[in-house]
Amino acid sequence: MDADHGSELERLRARAYGPNADIEGDPAAVARLRELEDRERMRTAPLEAEAETEADPGDDADAPQPDPEPEEAEPAPRRPLLRSRRRVWVAAVAVAGVVALTSAATAAGVSVTAVDRTAGIAQTDTLTADPDAQLGSAGYLGFDPEQTRGFADYYGLTVFSGVSQIDSEGNQAECLIALDTSEVREADSPRSAPRGIRVGGCGAGPFPASVEFIVTSSFPEPFRARYPVGTAMQFVLDDGNVGVFSADG
Repeated sequence: MDADHGSELERLRARAYGPNADIEGDPAAVARLRELEDRERMRTAPLEAEAETEADPGDDADAPQPDPEPEEAEPAPRRPLLRSRRRVWVAAVAVAGVVALTSAATAAGVSVTAVDRTAGIAQTDTLTADPDAQLGSAGYLGFDPEQTRGFADYYGLTVFSGVSQIDSEGNQAECLIALDTSEVREADSPRSAPRGIRVGGCGAGPFPASVEFIVTSSFPEPFRARYPVGTAMQFVLDDGNVGVFSADG
């Protein structure tokens, strides 16, 4: 191939395979590129075949070899021309659509099922506030005495509800604490850590305060008589009352 054809081939290849490829819209240039590439392959094919023969002569390299029959060299497959920017843009839009549909399907799969937090659990009692409850213990329980309610003894446990700080940011919420009735103190009682049962929990915003626990042998005997050891329990604060739920009914 002469120098002029070589330069022309380089220019056409730049238009076909370079970063600013634009040859696809020029059929004449595409045809010319294929013609020059075919010539280039035809010119280099015999040289490559001769080099392979010299590099690997085999065990009978000294024996006379018959003249090979001439074969027409098959043109190597052409590299595909770069797609136009418009086609690339269309492909990108298609991929984005698939991603969007997948995200929508994922969101739909996690946002439509309602969950009942007490599904199948029986409510066994409702505790109402006791106006005569001793609130002197509210301070050591961490409650604001002015926002504390006490409930009557319930099988050896006494429940208090009140407002308390629930995190280091100063957020407050209503909380519940249930403890041995024998641990409830008078206003002037000396302060000491309670030795019996003490379970509690707090709400957050619109979520009510609740306490969940398993009855153990440490609970007061009247409570164990009503709810045997191993029973799963829940106390839930609701509009000033406390609902008692038992997994065993």
